[in-house]
Amino acid sequence: MRITPLFFALALPFAAQAGELKLLINNSGLSGKTLFVAVHSIAADFPMKDDKAIKSAVIATGDKTELSIPNIVPGEYAVAVFADVNGNGKLDSNFIGMPKEPVAVSRDAKGRFGPPKFADAAFKVGDGVTTQTINIK
Repeated sequence: MRITPLFFALALPFAAQAGELKLLINNSGLSGKTLFVAVHSIAADFPMKDDKAIKSAVIATGDKTELSIPNIVPGEYAVAVFADVNGNGKLDSNFIGMPKEPVAVSRDAKGRFGPPKFADAAFKVGDGVTTQTINIK
């Protein structure tokens, strides 16, 4: 069977393209702490339900830490990050649910009477490299 160049020209638009998400995390004073990252594509799960998120962890190096996540399907995403200051592997919160450890979300979105909304933190990822800066406070 002979595959013609026309076949490739017709099939090329249907090939799945993947991008790369490059996160530049500003984490002053957190060197050596583990930063837990969750990349969400489902608005209803953001930022707390991370069972369907792309999860990663990285040790903070200095005041700036870089993390690249390859093979991201183009679409709309929001990122949530927390610094595990006490090393127990989870985000600690007080009795009303407010985080006791440093947290941040993409686009520096802020919440009012609760966590930030997906729409406020969302950004688009294409088939190239998309860079987002996250500022942990």
